[in-house]
Amino acid sequence: MANGYWLSKNPDKAWAEKFFLTVIPWWFFYNMLMVQMGWLQTGTFWNFMQNFLMWFPYCVMVPWFLRRNSGIPWHESYWFKFNLYLFWLIFFVTYFHTEYFFEVLGLRYRFPEVTLYLDSALVGPAESTALETFQKIPPSMYFNSIVFFIVYHVSAVIVMRRIRTMTIGWSSGASKFIAWCAIVGLISAFWGWGETYMYFVMIAHPEDPASVNVWYENLHNMLWIGSWYYALYFVVSFPNIYRLDEDATGERWSISRTLIEATFASMIMLLLIDLATWGLMLAEIKIY
Repeated sequence: MANGYWLSKNPDKAWAEKFFLTVIPWWFFYNMLMVQMGWLQTGTFWNFMQNFLMWFPYCVMVPWFLRRNSGIPWHESYWFKFNLYLFWLIFFVTYFHTEYFFEVLGLRYRFPEVTLYLDSALVGPAESTALETFQKIPPSMYFNSIVFFIVYHVSAVIVMRRIRTMTIGWSSGASKFIAWCAIVGLISAFWGWGETYMYFVMIAHPEDPASVNVWYENLHNMLWIGSWYYALYFVVSFPNIYRLDEDATGERWSISRTLIEATFASMIMLLLIDLATWGLMLAEIKIY
């Protein structure tokens, strides 16, 4: 078995991966602080700003400053394209796919002080009752999700690379493919389950039900059934982002390709969760 490695052989990407690993404790601390301090109980502007500030200063401005003399233009740097990819992907999956989470998985949002919402008019619950049933999306959730996805994707890509590079010396192409599919599936399932467990069980556990901002109608079923549904996101996006500027001497994605790849991933994700919804309906499985 070959000796595997964790970080990319592309120095620019490797630097960004090491930096974005530092986002993990930042993300955990910031979210816990928001929940414990009740900062989500704010109007539209501050609800938006506190989530924007969790992402933009640390994940965009800090790497821009640290890499300003790297010799690589900021718009060609991996840290920028990684942020851009996830920003664009999150827009699509929040605008359209969250409606599936409302309808299929029983996700609910309650932000009583927020007056502005942004989501699909036709996908998901009827607009006439969506607000009353806690199925509307405030703009703040778009920026909140970017940091969550940075954490999932940087950790996933590093682990996937370790397994992939350990199997380089295998003689069987089929074995390599199976190993690759296995690690993608396992780490996708881990983060599909992990987000729900860490946020809703470890962080967001308020004593007063009236103060709950985000919840699932049936947390147990979401953890053990819905997590597999959520994992369908990552079986698409993890391998896709793995390819972004991966080879040391290979092709570097342009900004336009980065946007196209993110758009492609969002459409494949939508197809998969829609097919999964059909499967749940035909099997008469109701998560909540």
